[in-house]
Amino acid sequence: MEIGAGAIVGWCAVGAAATVEMVARSGVDLVCLDAQHGVLGDLLPLLQACGETPALVRVSHNAPQPIAQALDRGAAGVIVPLVDSATEAAAAAAACAYPPAGTRSFGPSRVGWTGRDVLAPGGCVIMIETMAAVADLDAIAAVPGVDALFVGPSDLSLSSGRGAVPPLDDPGYRDLLRGITGATDLPVGVFCGDPEWAPRYRELGFTWLTVPAEATLLQQALRAAVRRSRG
Repeated sequence: MEIGAGAIVGWCAVGAAATVEMVARSGVDLVCLDAQHGVLGDLLPLLQACGETPALVRVSHNAPQPIAQALDRGAAGVIVPLVDSATEAAAAAAACAYPPAGTRSFGPSRVGWTGRDVLAPGGCVIMIETMAAVADLDAIAAVPGVDALFVGPSDLSLSSGRGAVPPLDDPGYRDLLRGITGATDLPVGVFCGDPEWAPRYRELGFTWLTVPAEATLLQQALRAAVRRSRG
């Protein structure tokens, strides 16, 4: 799986096929279904709602079962959270690939129905969101089967002793982000909670970005509409 330079990823935290379909048809390059912090339920109808737009699933945790379930249901790849070491990254990559490259159990399910290559490994995106991961970054990025990195800016900020809102005006925090993007040739993405931050993240070397979650965009639009309606 490749995430091209400049890719924009839609983010879905609400378990409704209709909203996933709207996100997938909005012009994004990929859709991410957030099974870690979202309220998704059954992945199958949500992946079907993505249509021709490739889908990633951010799994709940780094373990073979949630990774295999996401891939068997048709996700192009997974985003694996809270990876602190190359050893943990290697376990995630192994769960995405069949033997001999990995440990994934063969049961392609929907992948076979859709005519895709049932033996192709699922894409493996490793989250960098702790200072422990930053300390082992070179080794994590060098793990065979890791296709891309993805920074969780709020968790990384908290792990570095800062607040939950990514402090992009903090020179030390910017240097921390720049050190991540400059340490590897892998595509490095970031959760972009505000489109206004996108140019700043690009300046820091990120090659792909998300838009805010559809739940956030809906809440913002509704609140703005209510304010305008009240006059």
